[in-house]
Amino acid sequence: MPEIIKFDDPVVLVGGGEVDVELLRKYTHLPIVAADGGANLLRKTLIKPTVVIGDLDSLEDVGYWREVARVVELEEQDTTDFEKCLYSVEAPCFIAFGFTGNRMDHTLAALHVMQKWHLEKPVVLIGGDDVVCVKSSAIELNLPVGTRLSLYPLNKITFASSSGLKYPLKNLMMQTGKLIGTSNSCVESCVKIVPSSGEGCYALILPVSELKNVVQAIYTGAVRTI
Repeated sequence: MPEIIKFDDPVVLVGGGEVDVELLRKYTHLPIVAADGGANLLRKTLIKPTVVIGDLDSLEDVGYWREVARVVELEEQDTTDFEKCLYSVEAPCFIAFGFTGNRMDHTLAALHVMQKWHLEKPVVLIGGDDVVCVKSSAIELNLPVGTRLSLYPLNKITFASSSGLKYPLKNLMMQTGKLIGTSNSCVESCVKIVPSSGEGCYALILPVSELKNVVQAIYTGAVRTI
């Protein structure tokens, strides 16, 4: 395992997929970690990462990057560059750009990694019009009334209760192939979701406009830094 790189603030991860550059620029005051070819995009936008991590098979001009940033080369091929970044970096939470794009397999791979690491590495993944995080515990969010909110079970999970949602979740069991929770909506500005303890985990999906609210919900210190 590589030496762990530690940050006190939330970390922005940038992959090689499609990135909303204008949204990314709002977070350039935070440490930025490029996942392999994600550094190529950053070079074009003149955004400088603190660290570049990956097997470097997609990184253009490795010599340039070794001069301007810390480069961590990990040759193992059992994980994606996204996961390499997560297990190499310690931070309160991660905001991930460029790990979905137009390829469904990339999106599924990212969700797989988030599910695997969700207890240790809280991630908010940005993809197109949505943001997603993976939780197995309760979450409380401040959201505008009318906000679309979807829940997707990553394995069998029962919700003990909820508040602030149009369609309550009390004693509701979700499981792929049986019941999922897409296209719910907020009827109050404070929303709380409480799963039963000791069960599975779920993906929480919200519009990208609520990125800050989601980050603040998974990391209370974010209100001071994002």
